[in-house]
This record gives sequence, C-alpha cells and structure tokens, in this order.
Amino acid sequence: MFLNEDRHTHNIAVLTNGTGDFRIAPIFDNGAGLLSDTNMEYPLTRDPLEWIPKVKPKTFCDSFQEQMEIAEKLYGENLHFSFGYNEVETVVEKAVIYSEEIRRRVIDVVMEMKRRYSYLFTE
Repeated sequence: MFLNEDRHTHNIAVLTNGTGDFRIAPIFDNGAGLLSDTNMEYPLTRDPLEWIPKVKPKTFCDSFQEQMEIAEKLYGENLHFSFGYNEVETVVEKAVIYSEEIRRRVIDVVMEMKRRYSYLFTE
C-alpha cells in the first residue's frame, strides 16, 4: 500500500502479552516507502504517478501485486483500510518538517494506491 521497497519478514512481527495471546505488531521500518528517496531514485521533478509503476520491492519478488496475491491466496483478504483523503491530508499536513512539495507527493501516492487497491477499503 505504501510502496515500501524494504518489506521483508524481518519487518513483520507479532506481539505477545506473555500469556500466550499474540497479535500483529504495528507496522514499522517504512523508511523506504512513499517514494521517499527524492535525491536519487524518485526526484520531485516528476509526477509521482509516473514513478509508482516503476517501484519494485527489493525482497520476496519484484511485484507488490504478486506479493498481495500470494498473501491473499494463503490467508484470505484480511487486510482492510478505512480512511479517505481528509484523514490523509490531516496527518500529512502535521509533518511540517517536510516541504509542501514532499507532503503533496505523500498525499498523491497514498490516494493513488487507495484507488488501485480500492477493494481493501471499507468506507
């Protein structure tokens, strides 16, 4: 969903409360997501919609779609989101340490991925 090129099994974890109950840990290590390498791989001079198809995961296989299909085949459609443009904009606009151009890119990328994976949204 967030085009993290560095998603691998060492970045997926579970939490336990010590009594045998487990749950998926919150997502972490997303430093390589959202076209964040604006200096080398994804310069701000191009439309993010041009970059999205070019992003490849550097683990598992080289297709985010293929990874999603494998996971859904094994575990079903258990991943669901419920957010819209206003929620994304509210969160991103609070990240004032980033330029307006970078914040706009993040909003554009998230909303495009939401469009591509619309079947994962419950709103």
